[in-house]
Formats: sequence, C-alpha cells, structure tokens
Amino acid sequence: MPTLARRAALAAPLLLLAAPARARIGVPPFPEWIGRTAKLKGDSGQARLLLQGDRTGTISVRLLFFCKPLPVLDWRIADDGLALTYRRQSALSSTRIIEGTARITAEPGLLQWIEAADHLAEFEGFEGPEAVRVCG
Repeated sequence: MPTLARRAALAAPLLLLAAPARARIGVPPFPEWIGRTAKLKGDSGQARLLLQGDRTGTISVRLLFFCKPLPVLDWRIADDGLALTYRRQSALSSTRIIEGTARITAEPGLLQWIEAADHLAEFEGFEGPEAVRVCG
C-alpha cells in the first residue's frame, strides 16, 4: 500500500495541471448591459457599472475602504457592440472628468479597460440595477 500512496502523491500535481482552469463567463456585447449592473474585478479591485437607457449611468469603485458611486455622464457603444466609450466624474475631484474606453477581448471573460492606463478586468456577471452602489 505505501507504493500506491507514493505514486498517488507523485501524480497529484500532474492531475492538477491537467484539470481545466475555472471557466470564465463569456462577456455579452455592451447593448445587453443596459439596465443591468455589471460586476467587474480588475487589478485595482472591484467595480460595478450600470448603463442607463438615456446614455447616462453609474460606476462604483472602491476608494481606500469606501465604495464610491460616480456618475457616468454619457456613453456610446460601437456598432459591433464590443467597445464602449464613456465620460465619468473623477473619484477625487467632482470637477474633473475622466474619459474611458472598454473593449471586450477575444479572451473569454475579459475586458480591456483604458482610462489613464491600460487594465484588464474580469467580467463576473450581472445583478439588478440597485447593486451598482455595492463594491464587494
């Protein structure tokens, strides 16, 4: 029996490598985001985005220990539905306007997010519109 246990211990890392990685949720085109809160996880933390039908919305970002909902002043979706451009209020100064772009990547479950820098965010699904004010 000790030989079998030793073989199992030696094979375990190989089995873990062969196991499929956690499947990511496919990112739906941006027109499907309207009226729903998208949950996003990026290198700088959690965010929530709600696009309203009137081309405004809300984005909530974590700022230190607080969740800060910020107004999206306007947004536009590309004809192919895979790119979003927007203007939002800055988290640090309400008079500063941030322009951003988000693109759905070919990699399942990922978005390229560009504001001051280029970031990747993982799409984690949708919640109702009220969830936009919760960052965690």
